[in-house]
Amino acid sequence: MIETVPSERGRPRCIPLDAIPAEMLSSVGGKAQGLVALTEMGLRVPPGFVVVGASADDLPGDLDAAVARIDGPVAVRSSALGEDSKDASFAGQFETYLDVRGASAIRAAIERCIRSVDGERAVAYRDSRHAAGGVVMNVVVQRMVDARAAGVVFTVDPVSGQRDRIVVDVVAGLGESLVSGATTPDHYVVTHDGRLVRRELARDAAVLEDDAVLRVASEARDAATRRGHPLDLEWAIDQEGRLHWLQARPVTHLPADPRELDTVPRPDDVWTRANIGEMMPGAVTPLTLSTSALAIDVGIQRLYRRAGIRPEPTGFDSDFVANFGNHLFLNLTRMTDLSRHIFGAPPEHMGLAVVGRPVPELTAGVMAPFFKRVVTMTRYLLLLLDIPRAQARLRALVHGYVSARESTSLAQWKAIDARFLDLGHAYAEHHQSSASAGAMAPILLDVVRGGRDATDADHARVGELLAGAQDVESADIATGIAPVVEALAGLPDVDERFVGADDRSALAFLRASTAKPAFDAYLRKHGHRAVREAELRQMEWRADPSPIVRGLKAGVRAKRAGTLRSASKVGVDPATIGFVLRRIVKLAHAAVRSRETTKSLVVELTARMKEAYRHLASLLVAEGRLPEADLVFFLTHSELGALCRGEAGVGVDHAIARRRSLDVQAAFVFPEVFVGVPEPVEKAHGEAGEEGEAVGTPVSPGIARGLARVARTIEEAAEVRPGEILISPITDVGWTPYFQVIAGLATDVGSAVSHGAVVAREYGMPAVVNLRDATTRFRTGDRVVLDGSRGTLRLDDED
Repeated sequence: MIETVPSERGRPRCIPLDAIPAEMLSSVGGKAQGLVALTEMGLRVPPGFVVVGASADDLPGDLDAAVARIDGPVAVRSSALGEDSKDASFAGQFETYLDVRGASAIRAAIERCIRSVDGERAVAYRDSRHAAGGVVMNVVVQRMVDARAAGVVFTVDPVSGQRDRIVVDVVAGLGESLVSGATTPDHYVVTHDGRLVRRELARDAAVLEDDAVLRVASEARDAATRRGHPLDLEWAIDQEGRLHWLQARPVTHLPADPRELDTVPRPDDVWTRANIGEMMPGAVTPLTLSTSALAIDVGIQRLYRRAGIRPEPTGFDSDFVANFGNHLFLNLTRMTDLSRHIFGAPPEHMGLAVVGRPVPELTAGVMAPFFKRVVTMTRYLLLLLDIPRAQARLRALVHGYVSARESTSLAQWKAIDARFLDLGHAYAEHHQSSASAGAMAPILLDVVRGGRDATDADHARVGELLAGAQDVESADIATGIAPVVEALAGLPDVDERFVGADDRSALAFLRASTAKPAFDAYLRKHGHRAVREAELRQMEWRADPSPIVRGLKAGVRAKRAGTLRSASKVGVDPATIGFVLRRIVKLAHAAVRSRETTKSLVVELTARMKEAYRHLASLLVAEGRLPEADLVFFLTHSELGALCRGEAGVGVDHAIARRRSLDVQAAFVFPEVFVGVPEPVEKAHGEAGEEGEAVGTPVSPGIARGLARVARTIEEAAEVRPGEILISPITDVGWTPYFQVIAGLATDVGSAVSHGAVVAREYGMPAVVNLRDATTRFRTGDRVVLDGSRGTLRLDDED
């Protein structure tokens, strides 16, 4: 809520910024409070005063004297109660006047600033923030800085929410062109430990030297630390190089920190997103981090324990799997422990098995003593011989797991918790059953390369040898759909009622047709699968068959057009290879079958856990503990337990903020292999995107789809319709009343600190600026997709 108070005023007066009594701080407004705090920290703040208790028709009697003490041109800015607060910024909604000279001009500027409290855009903004009553307007008058450069600094990344980042935007001269959105600034990102990690220049030469940028970031970080919360500060550097602070306010409406749940890694460990990143691409939800991700880790720990390499895990403690920005990674250093304890498996084999190539960052380390290696090798071979029993144990575990359906959320959570470690046990059996599959590719490569350095042709030959395994369950996911396509393609009205229908209508037609038995058989066999199937938020096909329906539509179209491909024989004819290689290939194919069989079983267990958590979500909504079921995925398993018990401190608002942050996390791209803590690899804004895609600067996360409204003037913006995406050259504060109507904002120029960007974030509306030519590349009526997390705008090619 925006702070509003009745309109009664005390005697109008001017109070110097460095002499405001402590008991009056709450009544001088957000801007004046921020300046007082900066002054008390010892930072350089231009001298000035705040006008309190005044109206446009009743200014303080000592105004002229206060102006005379400043001696020079001034800036006149609003300092309303509730402005620059943690709840609302009022960014640009009131008037600001710069370089005002002379007592009469200053008096007039103060009057206009006070009257702006009832201006059209301020009233619209106030209404949108659900404020009632009159806003008390105070006015700050400060000496102008003869600025060589100016800008804005955020002590967090206001778009991604990363708390360890400082964002500095710089323009030449006064900073007004920056905050109005009329100028694209030089853009810098600095870590809290003082490293400059990003520099994007708007022109050929930088406005400021790096040292000056780092000084701005350092003083801003210290100010935020002393205030106890992230800050948005305006600053200027004068012609003599002195840094002045002009404004400080809390950063409003931040998403959750996308690195909040990150693993704290050992600094020298080698990590990779290979393998696990293919199984679980992109960012995962907090519930998945606390279930599937930790179960994968514990499963590897248990396998290494069975081999005699690792101690028995005591619970769900991460050792082999890490989370950075909600993306999953494997610890190659810890996994290479196996190579140090057995014969014939050098560290490069681990790189080949997991990454598909040698990993030079991975070193052998100290090999285990000979006797220890003999013992471990023996145990490891016994594990390989035990694979059939591991599969049997896994089947029994899966078949014995029944999704709980209790009547209260607490009882449901307890039922899930009682079987919580089952998924870790399941992954242990799966990892054991997959161990031979991981070992076979390096062994085949050693045979193929014959003692010389491996070539690309050798790797291709290994792939050819591994292909062609029969009765592999994952292959049947693709080939097993063919009978359903055949049954549908023969129906006389399939084009209109299935191929051309929406997914819901097409599914209803399918289930009422003669293709239903084939479809039901397919779902009985593969209905537990899904894309990103270890993600608990991702519904399995038997719960949501729409992805299969869309695939069937494409299959029927291809079948009727005569372009449908059928499965063909792949792999190498055994008669063309020698006896030894033929035996190794046979073992490799068996290993692939084993791995895919147990993977399917683990996915089935995960699907049953999904059902249990979805029921928990419905109970939490029915009991009023969650406003919507989807939020269950943005709390960890333990946090859900605390929520079910009614414990304080489990914030639904935080779950909402985490969900908003997921779009930011999904845009992260990490290196395939790295040492220590990874940094996302970022594309420079303005680089070419996909064909037909405009790339700019993301300033408010989220994705919006809708019709484009290209408005080159504010008069053209008056034609905007609800749900449209506004595309304009710039948006100054005069455009913000339309933010209540539109679904997203795209501009040719601007920055993350412009008024439009600040207000877009407050509305939770996706926004991208600095697209350069969006107003000419797109037309009103185009159906477009605006991605405020990746910073892109493109035509929508989806139905």
